[in-house]
Amino acid sequence: MFKKLGEFFKLVRIEHALMLAIAVFIGEVIALGGMPPLGLVFIFSLLVPMLSEMGSFALNDYVDVETDRINKKEGRPLVEGTLSTDFALKFSAGAFILSTMMALAINWMALVVAVAFNVLAVLYNLKLKDLPLIGNMYIAATMAIPFIFGAVVFGLTPTMTIWVIAALGFVAGLGREIVKTVEDMEGDAEARKSKTLPMIVGRVNALAMASSLFFAFVPLSLVPFVGGLTLSLFSGILLGIADLGILWIGVYIIFSKDGKALGNARKYSLLWLFIGLLALLLASVGY
Repeated sequence: MFKKLGEFFKLVRIEHALMLAIAVFIGEVIALGGMPPLGLVFIFSLLVPMLSEMGSFALNDYVDVETDRINKKEGRPLVEGTLSTDFALKFSAGAFILSTMMALAINWMALVVAVAFNVLAVLYNLKLKDLPLIGNMYIAATMAIPFIFGAVVFGLTPTMTIWVIAALGFVAGLGREIVKTVEDMEGDAEARKSKTLPMIVGRVNALAMASSLFFAFVPLSLVPFVGGLTLSLFSGILLGIADLGILWIGVYIIFSKDGKALGNARKYSLLWLFIGLLALLLASVGY
């Protein structure tokens, strides 16, 4: 049972889902100026983006199972046969439907956001990811919108601080996704006949663009503390660790020679982003 659960968590990339929930919570705290009231709206506000993300990744692995085999993706349940493609497709559909129903129970604006991103998730997996930069920008947007979603679920207008933090998510997400398209070039070209960014501008230029985005993340990460949040010693230490890690990723990918190294860069970039999220979370609640 626990092994199956572990495979399920791999399929839906549970770490991404948890980060989206934290991002929504940060948006709520900043918009409300304090802790959000506990209740169904709060619970649904966390589950809507989590289910949307989980459904999108399950659909991604269903659509890309042959691409992942060509790219020799390790740890993919559908490639290794530990979960079935039928399960992935059915779970994806159920997750999209459930997230939409929960958004409907919150308010009309939450419903608009949920429907838009669920529809885009399907379009991304079927076609948008094959286009240069457009698919990358969609994924980047999914890392930005949870902060804004955290405000709209309570009927509030996102503050400038929230918009800046959302921009941080977009910049980091775009950098990660460009790295992924470089990592997946062989399989995307063979199995999907894609025309992704590195196929248009070249591997080196694409990685240079990704590196520039990671470098831009660092000064941008300080802006929320100029216009709203208070940086304490503890949150400052965490933010410093995150920024140094992101800077290291920006340098590392320039010298990466193979797909495995790029995969490691994406994996560790998620760790530094998570630490950065913790710093923002602590700062948003006054620590």
